[in-house]
Amino acid sequence: MERTYVKHIFIVLLPLFCFASCFDSLLPYKSVKWSHGWEYRFLTDEELAYFQPAIEDLSLEYQPYHIPYVSLEKPTTKYLSARIRFRDSSGYPKPSLLLRGLVTYFDAYCGETKLQSEFFRSAISDPLYPRETVIYNRSFVPVLLLPEDCLGSYVYIVFFSEGILPLGFSEPPLYGDPTDHYKAIANRSQSFASLGFFFLILGLFSFYLFERRKKKQLLAFTWFSSISGIHFLSQSGFFGLFYYDTVLFSFIIFIFTLFLIPISCLYFFDQLIGSGRWNVIRMMWQFHVLFSMIILTLAFTETISMSVAILTFIWLCLPTLVIQIIVAWSQMVAKKPKAILLVIGASALFILNAHDILSSLGILDSVPRSSHWGFFIFVICLTLYGENLFRISEVKYGTLQKEIVTAARIQNAILPPSPPRWEQMDISVYYQPSHEVGGDFYDFQALGGKKFGILIADVVGHGLGASIIASLSKFAFFQHYKHWSNPSFLLSAMNEDLVKKSFGRFTTATYFHIDMEKGKFMVSSAGHPSFFHWKAESKELIEIKPKGKPLGILPGLTYAEEEYTFQPEDQFLFYTDGLTEEENADRLEYGEKRLAKSFIETITKQSIDPMAKVLENFHYFTGLSGSPHDDITVIHLHVKA
Repeated sequence: MERTYVKHIFIVLLPLFCFASCFDSLLPYKSVKWSHGWEYRFLTDEELAYFQPAIEDLSLEYQPYHIPYVSLEKPTTKYLSARIRFRDSSGYPKPSLLLRGLVTYFDAYCGETKLQSEFFRSAISDPLYPRETVIYNRSFVPVLLLPEDCLGSYVYIVFFSEGILPLGFSEPPLYGDPTDHYKAIANRSQSFASLGFFFLILGLFSFYLFERRKKKQLLAFTWFSSISGIHFLSQSGFFGLFYYDTVLFSFIIFIFTLFLIPISCLYFFDQLIGSGRWNVIRMMWQFHVLFSMIILTLAFTETISMSVAILTFIWLCLPTLVIQIIVAWSQMVAKKPKAILLVIGASALFILNAHDILSSLGILDSVPRSSHWGFFIFVICLTLYGENLFRISEVKYGTLQKEIVTAARIQNAILPPSPPRWEQMDISVYYQPSHEVGGDFYDFQALGGKKFGILIADVVGHGLGASIIASLSKFAFFQHYKHWSNPSFLLSAMNEDLVKKSFGRFTTATYFHIDMEKGKFMVSSAGHPSFFHWKAESKELIEIKPKGKPLGILPGLTYAEEEYTFQPEDQFLFYTDGLTEEENADRLEYGEKRLAKSFIETITKQSIDPMAKVLENFHYFTGLSGSPHDDITVIHLHVKA
């Protein structure tokens, strides 16, 4: 009930916030846009050097200037003079202009009075370069105080474009009291700095969670938050680090992050709710990647103007935001938990960004900027929605872990608790699954009359699915106990059962029937790896490779039996392929040859515990310290004298 109550309050406050942000009367400062009545003309290098307002007052070359100015021409070295007649102080004792957005200019005049310079040419030219150097004015603040004696005169602003920087006004200047303008600058800088710092902290925390959980969604959110944080900090000058030294550096970061934000946002959106190979969200962020590469290359090589690049980006983002809202609504229609958060966040982002875009273009008569707050609401909503999904997944993960623990206990119950103690032979076993549960299994059966049966098997793959098939295989082994003295009949019967139950997931196996009285053993294999037989009398190691197709693939298979002799003091080594296929740091497999060499060395040195020595050599080569890549089972058998 409490969560529903909070949600309703949030839904009510969001429209109120959007409504309030569009009206100047509700702001702590009051200003009006001075967007009508501006005129402009381009200047040559010579005209710029001898620029005088008194001469410009008589110029008839000025044309009506529409703010923002967007040049569709290929960028060249241009200088632009913009002017407006200062006709009315509107009751302000100290009227002033606040220049907003991407503004770069040499000088500002009111009548013959120079008001301020953002950039100026150096008095001494660099001897290595024939052109003069452009210097940034460190004391620059974008507030132009308009003195009383310039009333009725023209206000002139001489713009220039340094490389990729746009030329002219990108937003209408504000007219009003200077105190209100300083408040507006402080409000904007504090908002961007606070949001940037908040997003960076959010990204850092998200990366910490990714390191613990390894979820792609968290990594995508880390990227999204970090880029957003850098973007907002670039607009506040990174706490003054670059803001008062150069505009170009902050501008480049601003542009790159501006184009990266929708890509990272859509990628996170895709990881969060995307489904299917060609879902619309995935297609959108992939398209944005291609678009950004092309448009930024054209802008930075000065093939097109940066103004065109930014304007194209803006009009591309608006339909993207609409599609995000549609996708969010589809989640609500599908009755996904907390999908209302996606709708709220996507709607806030679209409404407040559209408000700022229309205001900058002069279509909407509104002063304040609200897009950053829309972005803030969007990120908060995405965070809450993602947190809900992750919390649900964590609960499911915890439940699954409990089930896996139960499965591991069941699997351990079907494996022999310890090697059998038969008078005629010593047996040692090593078993290590790659996960909590594995697909390897083995069994030992005393058949009476000094006859014994040994089974070793390996289900393809590993993990929970392999362990289930292993349990079915073990059940099939016990169900056909009548064939324990006939290896070929046993594997054929097990195969018929597994074809019906394993759904194409095959099992390799080898069954040994040992007759101690006759000194013989029979073996049948279903695609299992070879095994080693050490003959004590001749002191030679034989690798035996019985053939056969794996269990559970084709019905009606028959398996051959092979018969071999053995003597007292002979030794056998059986294993699954997880042992020989384990790799070291150089991606080299342990392999059958190294295993055979290790086995021979162990026997030659007459180790007290041959199994321990074989495993020691294995770990020394592979450097394995944790879980192996595949389940490992090793059985060592020593026939007593």
